[in-house]
Amino acid sequence: MSPARDSDRNPKAARPPRPGRPTARADDTAPVAVVGMACRFPGADGLAAFWRLLLAGEDAIGPGTGGRAGRRLGGYLPDVDLFDAGFFGVPAPEAAALDPQQRLLLELTWHAVEDARTTPRELSPGPVGVFVGAGSDEYAFLSRSGAGLPSTYTMTGTGRTFLANRLSHFYGFTGPSLVVDTGQSSSLAALHQAVLALRRGECAAAVVGGVQLNLTAEGDEVVEALGALSPRGRCHTFDARADGIVRGEGAGVVVLKPLDLALADGDRVYCTLLGGAMNSDGDRTALTAPSEAAQREVLAAACRQAGVTPAEVGYVELHGTGTALGDPVEAAALGGVLGHGRPGDRPLLVGSVKTNIGHLEAAAGIAGFIKTALALFHRQLPASLNFRTANPAIDLEALRVRVCARRRDWPEGNAPRIAGVSSFGLGGTNCHVVLGEAPAPAGPLEPAVPVSAVPVVLSGPTPAVLRARARDLADALGDPGRPLALADLAWTAATARTAFTHRAGVIASDPDELAQRLRALADGSPDDGEGGLVQGPRGEGRTAFLFAGQGAQRLGMGQGLYKEFPVFAQAFDEACARLEPVLGADLADAMWQRQEVDRTEHAQPALFAIEVALYRLLESFGIVPDLLIGHSLGEIAVAHLTGALSLQDAATLVAHRARLIGELPPGGAMVAVQAQEDEARRVVDRAPGLVGIAAVNGARSVVLSGEEDATLKAAAHFEELGRRTRRLRVSVAGHSPLMAPVQEPLRSVAESLTWNLPSGPPVISTVTGELVDPHRFADPDYWVHHVCAPVRFGPALGTAHRLGARFFLEIGPGRALTTLAAETVGHGTERFGAPMATRDETAGVAETAACAHVFGLPVRWGPVLGGPARRIDLPLYPFQRRRHWLDTVDEPAPPPSAAAGPRWSGDPFDLVVTCTLQALGLGPDADLDVGRSFSELGLDSRMAVALRTTLARVTGRSLPTTLLFDQPTPASLIEAFRADTPL
Repeated sequence: MSPARDSDRNPKAARPPRPGRPTARADDTAPVAVVGMACRFPGADGLAAFWRLLLAGEDAIGPGTGGRAGRRLGGYLPDVDLFDAGFFGVPAPEAAALDPQQRLLLELTWHAVEDARTTPRELSPGPVGVFVGAGSDEYAFLSRSGAGLPSTYTMTGTGRTFLANRLSHFYGFTGPSLVVDTGQSSSLAALHQAVLALRRGECAAAVVGGVQLNLTAEGDEVVEALGALSPRGRCHTFDARADGIVRGEGAGVVVLKPLDLALADGDRVYCTLLGGAMNSDGDRTALTAPSEAAQREVLAAACRQAGVTPAEVGYVELHGTGTALGDPVEAAALGGVLGHGRPGDRPLLVGSVKTNIGHLEAAAGIAGFIKTALALFHRQLPASLNFRTANPAIDLEALRVRVCARRRDWPEGNAPRIAGVSSFGLGGTNCHVVLGEAPAPAGPLEPAVPVSAVPVVLSGPTPAVLRARARDLADALGDPGRPLALADLAWTAATARTAFTHRAGVIASDPDELAQRLRALADGSPDDGEGGLVQGPRGEGRTAFLFAGQGAQRLGMGQGLYKEFPVFAQAFDEACARLEPVLGADLADAMWQRQEVDRTEHAQPALFAIEVALYRLLESFGIVPDLLIGHSLGEIAVAHLTGALSLQDAATLVAHRARLIGELPPGGAMVAVQAQEDEARRVVDRAPGLVGIAAVNGARSVVLSGEEDATLKAAAHFEELGRRTRRLRVSVAGHSPLMAPVQEPLRSVAESLTWNLPSGPPVISTVTGELVDPHRFADPDYWVHHVCAPVRFGPALGTAHRLGARFFLEIGPGRALTTLAAETVGHGTERFGAPMATRDETAGVAETAACAHVFGLPVRWGPVLGGPARRIDLPLYPFQRRRHWLDTVDEPAPPPSAAAGPRWSGDPFDLVVTCTLQALGLGPDADLDVGRSFSELGLDSRMAVALRTTLARVTGRSLPTTLLFDQPTPASLIEAFRADTPL
């Protein structure tokens, strides 16, 4: 399995339709939207580069280079032998057998979906069709002409049908999947078929591609023998110098959706497809000669199907090969249909992309289509090159046709802009499609309330890709011609990019800060949790919320979140409204103005209100717990949030508890001591006076509490042993025998409340350190005992960890609990977050959202960012390509023998890594991420059997056939060998 497919828990599951969203339905006239595009054409490694080439009026025609040096002038793609096989889960031997046309389409489809500002899984709630126009099999020719025998991968690697089928398989697209070959009109014909399938309801979205690679000189010779090649090496479309084509190569992919669905989804629409038509020359001319009559018919039929009059068409992207025979026929057909009746001052503008990049043959139609879609979107018409004087056989003025020989703005008019694209196959299959400009976008989104700090999340299947993406985004932020709004950028990064295993979140308040921190990430620093950066591999496990007790309070806590997040403010106000009648005071004023938050009667209610509000805020983010732990007072917030107490009753209990404790006479002491619980208990049991254990925070961390003299003497015992001790700043000795006077008054309060059995996430009691008995939790006696009982926070953390908790979040204004958690259960795979640990609380919750995302939780990004923002263009995925060609296939390995292969030195790491690299067809110096699954690394079933066989032979151990199923990663297999247990 590839990292791209493993990134989603269920990549093939269709997402549910959004409420109010139209569903796909049969409609043979419905417009179709172009929502995403990607291309690699000569001189243009991407959509933006292609548009720059067109606007600059440049061509990309030149001699062949590298392995194609000495070939005729043409439009060549560089590096067609390079491919990111690992990204697509293709093992090296299969990658070498894979037609580079398949590779191109795999990569470009990913980029086209990213350009559509979505992910493959989110593209459509229904089937996605794949339609590919192709006509070249030159890699198959090279494969057959080589010395090697066909391999397991030859058929799927070079069979033309797999140009479409592999896309459907990899991306999980379940609509029609087909390759169209109509010669030079193949890719436009594929586009036409996609539109028909969308209108018939056969698919809810479609990916359309066209591809052509000219890998052999023999292909040039075939075209030359036909007499179609230009001796000058340029296409002179409609020009008097027209003498043939110049060959080009490349690929383009577009993403289509029904227009009403695209608008409902808020997609960026490049243009619309209004209609189209196809026909054949039949026997009206010679097999390879064009037919004016057939071209007239297809033009007229396309306009009828699109519901437009010929005079409404303002521009046509020509087939425009620049041949002495073809150009006059095409011009006459255009003039006869689209030029007829047109005013003399408004001729039909025409042009041909073949003058820029050559004739891409099967991919020519998609190249012309992408050019025209960009022209409609930008409302500019690029120049058609190499035109000086019209072909004497073409009377442009009489035909009401004009070659767009210079760059110009698309002419204004009262009606929407409409264009056509033509593509004609050598054997007579003609296709024409009609395009319209995109409808005016809907009004702007309801403006979100901006927050002062946002998380920008990135990911990659490897740390190297993650760093590359950070660098690309930092570079984009530095582009003065491409200003990026921070909220839009964060929204797009979170919702329109696939989340891979290695993840990061960068917290920033402005673009400059973001760029600086992105560059630090790209350079490999700082560490996780430093410099506004969260990073690490996606985690697995449950989420535990840790609710703080008294002592965590600080002046001004919650004020920042109150100002920026309405959900927090509402929950805080609701809690205060129920606390203040009992307190007889304005709680927010005591917290934020009068600096009275350290008084017990204010501290405990303030913490309760803050914790409930913070819980509700995180809940609005989609960050919810699997387990709940409350430290002392924090357990009352847990009781409310699990429904054991209503908000009113929980507020009553908190307020009276705080009042009763606040009325105790001052005195006593609390000291944190480095000691085990058992040894601390022996000391306090012998100590004179009232002293006890107030908290067990870890295996060697307890808090002593009681009368001052007795407590300090007990602590001194441990100081004499060289242990660490620290006196806590408190006004009363909590959870000690000194709390006994409050128990009976507290019982009266607790018994007056309505108690319910808790529901929702399980609660781990800090009275017992174990999962709480629901009936005990809803018994007033529990809470009477609770005020004096030791807080068994460390054992509760251990229970949570045993139950699978690996992500711990502190609900309260500090980080004391997560610090204790990290010391107690932090073994390297856990993650800890404290949203309110610093006074920049908005940055803190942004970091928490990023932390949750890195761990693997689904986050609702709208509330995190203060509301939904616009999706914008971000840098595309940076494929990590390496060379894969027929000559990179290793020779078949000799049969295993005692002397062959790695030797067993007792080091399982070296053995597993070496054998896995060999099975994958990689050299010993190749990198291997031992944390990725074997399937993700590209190991197929045949390789898995070979790997198991090699390991059994080398180690002399009997290994089960399910070895790599039981141990799915090299890391787990290494540990299994080290454990030396039966496998």
